[in-house]
Amino acid sequence: MIEEVARGDRLLEDIQDPALRETLPLALRLHKDPYSGPDARTRSRIRSRVFRALRPRPTSLADRIAIAFELLAKPAPYAMRVFAIAIIVACIGASTALVSAGTVADDPLYSVKLASEQMRLALAATPEDRAIVELSIAEHRLAEAATLATGGYDDDVIVATSEYGEHLANAAAELAQVESIAPETATLVLQLQQKIDEHRATAAAVSTRLAADPSTAPAAAALAVLATTNAPSQNLSPAAAIAEQAADTADRVATAAEQKVAPRSTAIPTATAKATAAATATPERTVAPAAASVRTATPRATETRRPDSARETNTPKNERAAESARKAADEAKHAAQKAKEGSKKTPSPTPPRR
Repeated sequence: MIEEVARGDRLLEDIQDPALRETLPLALRLHKDPYSGPDARTRSRIRSRVFRALRPRPTSLADRIAIAFELLAKPAPYAMRVFAIAIIVACIGASTALVSAGTVADDPLYSVKLASEQMRLALAATPEDRAIVELSIAEHRLAEAATLATGGYDDDVIVATSEYGEHLANAAAELAQVESIAPETATLVLQLQQKIDEHRATAAAVSTRLAADPSTAPAAAALAVLATTNAPSQNLSPAAAIAEQAADTADRVATAAEQKVAPRSTAIPTATAKATAAATATPERTVAPAAASVRTATPRATETRRPDSARETNTPKNERAAESARKAADEAKHAAQKAKEGSKKTPSPTPPRR
């Protein structure tokens, strides 16, 4: 109708509806000037009505990801980008280290756990801090030994328990360096001894629970070594005594592992060999009775002995466990000797004059 009136094909007077006849002149004016619009007041009123009708929804995860990518796509300074990437890498590394804290040997993330432990030791500045980190690592090894013993992995239990003694000796050796010159160290030594008592109780409970099952009895026997201890030497400081006991524990674990690898060839003392030779000797075999007794007592050891090259290329898991346990025991002995020398070098506090 507007087009017809604008072309002149229809007159306003011919429109019967009075309301429509009054509206058409305004429509014709807008039709002639299509680029004209409402004034500022009208636009403001329309905008207010539109905004009042809007109901915003909460931001979803997809919206946040889109906003993050949009911000990263903008031309930001390179330093900010490097900083953001570094934060992301640090978060990934921290989460990986947190997940790897509960792993045991042969797990995929166990190497991450070892690397994080070495990093913590490198960041420890004082002997007290290093002792705390070493104690934390020892507790991790004890937890690993308990978990592995439950699964019946006796070789891995041997390695974990020997490394437990090594790190415990290292912790005591660190405290022995400043035991006499730092009064607060005595409190740390007392707390360390209390932790060791708790560890022995835990090891005794787990070994007792697992000893009844034939599949876990060997692992329980390896773990039971931690539940017993020998009396330390005389004239030792408390920290040095703890280090000596920890080294003795690691040494007993390593000895048990070595006897497991070659139980007969390494466990026969000289007196026993002579008694065996006297019992097995006959008039026809009077030449070299000791050698004959050794051959009689250890047929498996002589039959299964292999050249060094073959042992290097095909080493059984129990032999690797014995080697690792002996290495940890040697490190624990070195730490105990360090603690003994450190306790002697640190001067005793001078008593106050009256």
